[in-house]
Amino acid sequence: MDWRDYYLREVHPRLDLPLAEKYPLASLAPRGRTSPLGERALLMLVALTGTGKSTTLDILRARLGGSGLGLIPSRRELADWVAIPMAQALADEPIEPIRDRGRRFGYTRRFAEQVPGGMATAFSWLTLADDYDGRLISEGIRGENEIRYALENFPRWRIIELTLNPLTRLRRLSGRRDDFDRAAGAADVGFLPRDLQAEAAAQVQAGAITAQALAIVQAEAANYGFHPFADGCAYANYHRIVVEERSPGEVAVAVADIIEREPGGEGEQAKCQRSSE
Repeated sequence: MDWRDYYLREVHPRLDLPLAEKYPLASLAPRGRTSPLGERALLMLVALTGTGKSTTLDILRARLGGSGLGLIPSRRELADWVAIPMAQALADEPIEPIRDRGRRFGYTRRFAEQVPGGMATAFSWLTLADDYDGRLISEGIRGENEIRYALENFPRWRIIELTLNPLTRLRRLSGRRDDFDRAAGAADVGFLPRDLQAEAAAQVQAGAITAQALAIVQAEAANYGFHPFADGCAYANYHRIVVEERSPGEVAVAVADIIEREPGGEGEQAKCQRSSE
């Protein structure tokens, strides 16, 4: 099955997407002189919810003057424009927006079960104007399957994965006031790694971790687990940054250093191994 062709025939015509208005250089349906994103040089920032990816990108935008950022849709947008409606179409369900994050994770999982590479493949379906030859930075893939697929199928992509302890992510999510953070669920810590459950339960009792944060992380973990990509250091275009005990500014500087370094440069493999300790 040519899943991109299916999407363009059966799903894309049923959507009213603001893609051209928001991202004039990018497209999902072929138009003009463009080339697939899977063939372009792209730096992809990877992180689970609550790791600080958005804050890092904001600081990075200021540091780089916005260079290369905001040119293609985010993961959230591509989930709305590709993965969720396609999963709904394949299940003969009405195509409609989904706000609850638990349900969104369910639809993106169903998309990935049908389309190898999941959201990494959805990003590769984008095309970019040929006359743009500058830096390209985005965020959007998650979990071992998407990361491995990207590394093995899109060799011009460079992956930077940010990692953080699940309890710290839960506390951050519990204090975040993002309208997107909606998920129904009970304050159940049983899905967490066993060595974290007692401390998580105590923090729930203390009010530091909310039921909604637990529901979001549980739904996300069902798709992407808790741990960083174990085989990352086997790939020259993979980098891992442990966020614990680093300020957002320090993380942004570390990301900028990787962006500004030549791909495959000397010392990248050693840096990856040190950062995973």
